[in-house]
Amino acid sequence: MIRRLKWKYLALIFVFTLASVLMQMLYANFKHEQQMQQRIVSLGADAQLYFNDLINGLRDKYLSIALHYSNEPVLKALFAQRNHQGLLNYAAADYESMRLLDPNLHIMHFIDQHNRTLLRLHQPTLFNDDLTNLRPIVRDVNATQRALQGFEVGKNGITYRITTPLIDRQGVHFGVIEFGIMPNYFVEHLVKRFAVESMILVRSDSLGTLQQNHDFAQLNGYSIIQLTPFFEQIVNQVDLTQQNQIIEHQGKSYLILSNLNQQSHHGEVISKVIIASDITAMITENKQSLVKEAILNLMVLLFLLAMIYAMFSRYTHALENSYETIQALHLQSSQLKNQANTDELTGLYNRRFFNESLQKIVEYGKTGSLLFFDIDHFKHLNDAHGHQAGDQVLVELAQMMLNFFRQDDLIVRWGGEEFAVFINDMNEKDAYQKAERFRHFVETSSSVHQPFAFTISGGVTQLNQGDNLDEVFKRADERLYAAKEHGRNQVVAQFYKTTRPGDKEV
Repeated sequence: MIRRLKWKYLALIFVFTLASVLMQMLYANFKHEQQMQQRIVSLGADAQLYFNDLINGLRDKYLSIALHYSNEPVLKALFAQRNHQGLLNYAAADYESMRLLDPNLHIMHFIDQHNRTLLRLHQPTLFNDDLTNLRPIVRDVNATQRALQGFEVGKNGITYRITTPLIDRQGVHFGVIEFGIMPNYFVEHLVKRFAVESMILVRSDSLGTLQQNHDFAQLNGYSIIQLTPFFEQIVNQVDLTQQNQIIEHQGKSYLILSNLNQQSHHGEVISKVIIASDITAMITENKQSLVKEAILNLMVLLFLLAMIYAMFSRYTHALENSYETIQALHLQSSQLKNQANTDELTGLYNRRFFNESLQKIVEYGKTGSLLFFDIDHFKHLNDAHGHQAGDQVLVELAQMMLNFFRQDDLIVRWGGEEFAVFINDMNEKDAYQKAERFRHFVETSSSVHQPFAFTISGGVTQLNQGDNLDEVFKRADERLYAAKEHGRNQVVAQFYKTTRPGDKEV
């Protein structure tokens, strides 16, 4: 009887242990698959972020150059005279200098306010042609007097264009300057940053006569403009409907990313940069880790089998209940801590947590920049549309901040309609530029996400080693109020005049 009972319990324990081993192995496999997918997604996100930074960098660079030309009286006079040779003499050296710095700069194009070419630095013998019907981005820039950027096919090839109105200091619009960058610019930087293979595609229906002249190979409605020998071998396996896919080739695994899109100034996808990254080592490492974990789990579970057999007792149930109680208390504690540190409406950190974090940053001797933002005319919005609308605007701005700033930036709802951001290791000048880009992003995007369009004003100051936090807050607050006093919808920092946005540095 005792022996039969003993083997009955041993059999139950064996079945339980075997089931546990199988469940653990299935869970480990699931966990490793998730980790692998997360790493793939992370690779894609890093490439996409870097790609977007390349586009933003080009835009900022050439908009700054265009602003310089707008303020040149000589250039305005040459435009008024339609002096083609004078323009060529004036700008040729600049064009060559810029091409030395960036060989992928192909186009530098001067156009009058009626969409007629005055000078192509890249093809100076071709001028005085009407671009109204051929070049939508030029037509739209002249019509709106706003800078536009996008991928567009022209007479001289396929380029990413930064097209900017020329407006003098008196606000007089006298023409357009356009810069065109070859698609290879993006490929070269992606290859250098991520060590990838690459392929450039352009939507076939946008090429016009270029398709007939060059007879590009086709892939799902796109023309293959450029590709490496690797892509020549696997191009038929590429699926453009997937943002990422894994392809096996010659015993190796490659991650194909198809989500690096170049858009026209209207937001239409015109071109794609396809990249392939060798992830063989990553997959091999993942498989080896899975096998090791399975063996370790089996050994641990066998050891537990022996321990359960030796220490099986009536207190097991009580121990499990105690564990569950501890877990519940731990979860409750975490929830309470999170509630104490965050703003209930927006989900951002609250002022108390922000102050504590900045105090630690000061104690550790770190530096950075502090940004204060305030929603313009927020009281008027509340009075006109009600507090529910005001809450909606606060939540929308909080989400914009989370999407725009980096994950390691400290973002807080300071109070009411005022928000703050602390950016580690960024000087005041760079922080101002970032804050100004965010202000512009809010101005152009707020009405897209919800019906109450709004703008913000901001103040920027730098936190240096040994600074007193109260003084830092005071500086940022004073600059915020200076922005509001000088007309709102602008950012003020030490390096800039406290007037309207767009003023030059002082």
